[in-house]
Amino acid sequence: MRAEAAAAEIARRLVVLTPIEPFSTGNGLSMRAELFRRSAPTNMDVQTLVVPVAGHLPRPSAADAAVVPRDPAAARRGTLALAADPVWRDRLSRVGSLPPLARAASPGLVHAVLANIRDRGPFALHVMRAYLAPLGVAVGERLRAIWTTLDLDEDDAAFARSIDDFEGAAAYERLLDVFGPLFDGLSAASLDEAVAISERHGVSVEYLRNAVRPPLRPVAARRRRRRAVPSLLFVGNLMYPPNLEAIDLLVKEILPAVRHRLGGRVRLTLVGPHDGRLDRLCSTDVEVTGFISDLAPVYASADAVVVPLRRGAGTRIKLLEAFAYGVPVIASSVGAAGLEADDGRHLLLADDCDRSVAAVEAVLTDSDLAARLVDEAVQLVGERYSIDTVGRAIRDFFERAATGAPGHVSPRPAERPT
Repeated sequence: MRAEAAAAEIARRLVVLTPIEPFSTGNGLSMRAELFRRSAPTNMDVQTLVVPVAGHLPRPSAADAAVVPRDPAAARRGTLALAADPVWRDRLSRVGSLPPLARAASPGLVHAVLANIRDRGPFALHVMRAYLAPLGVAVGERLRAIWTTLDLDEDDAAFARSIDDFEGAAAYERLLDVFGPLFDGLSAASLDEAVAISERHGVSVEYLRNAVRPPLRPVAARRRRRRAVPSLLFVGNLMYPPNLEAIDLLVKEILPAVRHRLGGRVRLTLVGPHDGRLDRLCSTDVEVTGFISDLAPVYASADAVVVPLRRGAGTRIKLLEAFAYGVPVIASSVGAAGLEADDGRHLLLADDCDRSVAAVEAVLTDSDLAARLVDEAVQLVGERYSIDTVGRAIRDFFERAATGAPGHVSPRPAERPT
């Protein structure tokens, strides 16, 4: 999208367009948005604009974030105005029906977004998620942005296909075919998904890992002997359908079987924003806390994190958070997908109920195993998933977008040096 007339300019302000408030914990997409905005080059001011189509965190927004009101009537008027431009009319014709979240974040909202921008250029623009791409292109063009980037985070089309939503998958593929090449850089959180999207759409999608900041207290200081009542933990968006399915499996099958194996009580804590549907699961040994901004005490009181996801896309940033806090992790292959973590070394993989129960029992009864998993996982976060390491990679990504240098996809997992 870089304009030739502006090629010699240097962007002094980075506008970050995101579908949810950035925050350091509590929601994977919030955490990734926070990672990108905090990784902006030091010579750039950052302004965050939230078009709240991916949920809302029950906490104050970041100090520099502005929430863009979604006025359907204004969006329709804005879309009609865009369609009067032959270039936009062609784009909208080729993309056809947009995915639901892209319709909610209509490109017709461009004037509502622009009204919330504090100053004038020269600008750069970073957009979070594919469904904000049409709106991002409209904003970037009207700002005369010097460069624009799009973080896809995950492969939305592949996820739609995994739940037999073939119409939704086709809509995401059309969206990226039309709008993906208009950005100066694209990225994704999973290497395999970055490669798949690149090959499917003929664009370069860079692999930019998720990242977490390790806690201040050393992990070793929190190690303790097995408690009388062991405690399992699940953290995430408790309204996300794949998470709800995993929770149902946890409460109805895994937890009772672990109790039977151990011959006593086992507690389960479910942490994250929810809409009240999970209140029915609450009992003496099952607690639903809702959103918690400071998760350090929650992880400190957990003996294991269990993530039995059966479907999903992208990478699980919450697993990295558990690694960083020194809590052993049991996850399905889907739950750990996209992470450079090895079964039996950094975590235990379990893809059915019996294996999940056996893995939880092993972690709760074998302190040496739990300690080895924690040590290796903490080291993995420090080497590959730290804020500092990934932040440098994101700044390099922005620099390539600014200079017009070609992007790249890292080697496939089989090609990584050991």
